[in-house]
Amino acid sequence: MLLMGILGAGESLAAPTYGAQSSGASSALFYINSTSWADIHYRVNNGGQVNVRMTLVGSQNQYTVTGLTSGSVVTYNFTYWDAACNCAFDTATATYTHGSSSPPDAGTGTPDAGSGTPDAGTGTPDAGTGGPTGSAVPLFNSTTPLEPALVENTSTAIITHVGERVRDRHARESQFQAYDHFLGKYFVNRTFYVDIIDEVAKGGSQITVNMHTVYPHDGTNFRAFFRGLNTVAEYFHNGTFTRVNDYLYTASVNYNAKEGRAIRVGDRMEIEIGVFLKQPVDGRFNYYSGAWLYIVGQGGIVPFEGVGSTLDSFPLPETAWAGGRTTQNYPYSNEPAERFMQMALNLAPVNTQTFVEGRRIHHTDFGTGAHSEADNPVFTEQANKLGNSYIARSCVACHVNNGRGLPPATNTTLTNLVVKVGKLSGSTNVSDPQLGAKLQPRSVSGTPEADVKITSWTTTNGTFSDGTAYQLRKPVYAFSNVIPTNYSARMTPQLVGLGLLEAVPESAIFALADPNDANGDGISGRMSTVVDPQTGQTRMGRFGWKASLARVRHQVADALNGDMGVTTSVYRSLDCGSSQQGCTGTSTELSDADLDKLVRYISLLGVNARRNLNDTQAQRGETLFQSAGCSKCHTASLPTSPYHPNSELRSQTIRPYTDLLLHDMGSGLADNLPEGTASGSEWRTAPLWSIGWTAGVSGGEAYLHDGRARNLSEAILWHGGEGEASKQSFVRMSAADRDALIKFLQSL
Repeated sequence: MLLMGILGAGESLAAPTYGAQSSGASSALFYINSTSWADIHYRVNNGGQVNVRMTLVGSQNQYTVTGLTSGSVVTYNFTYWDAACNCAFDTATATYTHGSSSPPDAGTGTPDAGSGTPDAGTGTPDAGTGGPTGSAVPLFNSTTPLEPALVENTSTAIITHVGERVRDRHARESQFQAYDHFLGKYFVNRTFYVDIIDEVAKGGSQITVNMHTVYPHDGTNFRAFFRGLNTVAEYFHNGTFTRVNDYLYTASVNYNAKEGRAIRVGDRMEIEIGVFLKQPVDGRFNYYSGAWLYIVGQGGIVPFEGVGSTLDSFPLPETAWAGGRTTQNYPYSNEPAERFMQMALNLAPVNTQTFVEGRRIHHTDFGTGAHSEADNPVFTEQANKLGNSYIARSCVACHVNNGRGLPPATNTTLTNLVVKVGKLSGSTNVSDPQLGAKLQPRSVSGTPEADVKITSWTTTNGTFSDGTAYQLRKPVYAFSNVIPTNYSARMTPQLVGLGLLEAVPESAIFALADPNDANGDGISGRMSTVVDPQTGQTRMGRFGWKASLARVRHQVADALNGDMGVTTSVYRSLDCGSSQQGCTGTSTELSDADLDKLVRYISLLGVNARRNLNDTQAQRGETLFQSAGCSKCHTASLPTSPYHPNSELRSQTIRPYTDLLLHDMGSGLADNLPEGTASGSEWRTAPLWSIGWTAGVSGGEAYLHDGRARNLSEAILWHGGEGEASKQSFVRMSAADRDALIKFLQSL
């Protein structure tokens, strides 16, 4: 929770009204008439205090307390952030008696009139780590070991730590299309990290940049303060790092050559490093690096946009930081297919080399050990681990460019698509006795266990209210050898942002849940709960189309096992059915060290920045998104926990457009395969961040769990159940408004 802010002597603040009202036989709605974000702290019958973040509904923050009986006494107060004084403060404590004939307290609350200074908080919503989580045991808490912070604040300097890799060309060179891609041998001696030691922030006169390498360098360049007057690769300050030893190099600057004066707080210092590896070296020795924007005196790297004819670097507004400080700079190298394969912009030194080694595993064929990209050696240690029955031979074979999968041509064996199978035992799904939990249509030797193909598409026609026609389609599957009684096709999802979603505290999601639709808005999202395969604890499900897995590690290990037949310490027994041969026993084929590298790679992929912030059509689309009720499930903003072990992911404000809850989406999207606590018609709210990059990354568009929607409009039109009202709002919109809404989504 934010500490109470204190108003200075003589200051005053008009406090919003607050109160409580009965909203059901066993529940009461507590509210505060404020559009600023708010927390509620309450006790029922003098029990333990509960702290939660309220949900903004119109011009009111609300939270419903359930489990009340007649006469229950709720003692409550509020903490909220008010823009008038840019401070947080508590109102006076009040009480509410459930079922009382007297009207509920509707006091006005008086701000603390102390003599201190207002809280200088960031305005970021409370991460909610101390709030209720239902039956889910939090993944992280105050005892979780943390990796070192990325920014240190000392008495003499602010020190920023950040890692990078070598690049082929400069950031703004669109003609080469060679900045985002990964060169051959990218995982061999080609990463480094820097310490930006900002003494100017503490009244000093210079900034020192220390570079730490994994291999000796020779004559590596240090460039600062972007120029771009003659080419898009020019800098005002051009120097060379001084060697301290083979793995440490240093450079410093005390003059802003762009402005012709000494460096001062607030200066925009873009940094680029020209890497020269000491020869002899295996392969190329000269490279460029990524472009970082550092604001003097602030600490940390910030994502930038290019402004003006030179594309000079200016900080992106924080509303564009979809992934917090992991958010990528706006891209200018014209490589759309590479957008989902980038390092988090704030990548920690401890994860820099690990990231590229994890990427190598992601791109490795577990049968041959071959890398999916040219000029990379065979990874012999990973060869011959592919299971006899499998769906794909490598992670990247399904997750092409780390983006969404596209449905295959009709009458071909499915790719980029997993078919989960099962059999109902009462209302519970169990593995199919012949196939296991996933249908694996390929085999190293012998006959595959079964096959499944899309044989055709069933189409239905409809019209918008303005008379414009549309058509929807749905796949028709045909199985051979074994026909499962219950199945669900699952398209490959995009991989960016998974680490940030893991970092969202359970309490923040629990506060959004409304399983009984207590507020009567037709939305009854509920938290998925799953069993942790490593600890046996009950966790909040957050990954997979039905939120069936709790951690990135579990998601990765499940895919290795069921999709490629590679065992880990998480899942040591292969997914088997009676139709499979030689599928017995337990093993750990991929080591924990390699699993950790793969998990860190996927967790620390950078998220793309939101675009078109000043586009009036996209702005109108965002308003329509809100008014249509889409944001009731696709929650725009979430906090991340201060206790996640990865420093890149901690204490961020992210904009994923999901509540990570299960929602009933109606019969049109339902399958006949329950999964965990999710029914056939329930699906986790899909995150919308980076959805506008789908066509460029995947080479086409396909949305929803089985890829049936060919564009975003069709995806909306398939919504039913809890999404029916929002869909009908879209149907009633004019063509111009529909276009605006789609433009907004494409900007995410």
